[in-house]
Amino acid sequence: MENHHHHHNHNSEALLASSLQGFRSEISKILNKILPISEPETEVEFQFLSLVWIQKCVDVIPLINRAFAKLVVEIDHPMNKWGKSQIEEYLDYSLSLLELLNSVTSGVSHLSHAKLCISHGLSLIGKNSDPLVVLEHLNEIQPYDFGKELKVERKMIPENEESPCTGKDLIVRRSLWILMSVSSWIFGVLLSGICSNDRPYIELRKSAGLFDDSLIRGWDTILASEIAENCGVSKEAKEINEVITGLKEAVANGNVDEFAIDLKRRLEDLEELMQKIGKKTNDLFSEVLAERGKFLDSLKHTRK
Repeated sequence: MENHHHHHNHNSEALLASSLQGFRSEISKILNKILPISEPETEVEFQFLSLVWIQKCVDVIPLINRAFAKLVVEIDHPMNKWGKSQIEEYLDYSLSLLELLNSVTSGVSHLSHAKLCISHGLSLIGKNSDPLVVLEHLNEIQPYDFGKELKVERKMIPENEESPCTGKDLIVRRSLWILMSVSSWIFGVLLSGICSNDRPYIELRKSAGLFDDSLIRGWDTILASEIAENCGVSKEAKEINEVITGLKEAVANGNVDEFAIDLKRRLEDLEELMQKIGKKTNDLFSEVLAERGKFLDSLKHTRK
């Protein structure tokens, strides 16, 4: 009898390990699908620091959250059976997502404001305004600094916890760590691109390293050098700034048309991307908030 029980235990441990392995490869698949690194067939060189590529980062989050929900069902370990520290870690994770999404929103509004100022400068050109006044309003997009360090902290679990984390709780913790690491990294890339500043990436990459960052290393090696090389400035911001430089020189000698048309088109494209990122961010914020609310409600019912 005892022998049989021991065997069963070993077996379920193997099943749990394969569930975690399955979860890891699911996350890899999601990253590969949403954030392609290269397409050998087309030989297309991806512009990683293009907002077109960067805004896809947002799409990763709901998918990895769904993969986690699926894992919890698969190992038959609903939230009402979780240990205290798994509950805390899940709440930390969802809170950090909400905070990072808020940062994206403020980065987006900074960029929108910069765009408005440039558009205003452009409109003055059409009105034959004084060149000096026009020049005053044509400012390049500046790096945006949050004025605080962006980080996702890892709570240290006290060693003397009543029961060490084993079995299903351990699977939940390990998979939450993967979510923490992937999301920190994703937001680092996203925020650097939106803010034309490499700091969010550098800071959040550090956070990702506190958890299990094995899944992002492939992308990271490529992006780290791209971001360092461009100081995090997106392709769009860089090109807009180059056109503004040309336009400023042209304002002085009166040949502005070509630059003005180019700049107007680029600002329209930027506006479209900003709208897209803004909408995705708001939708995801509502989704994470609703999930968190559901989770807290279910805790109230089970902890009575």
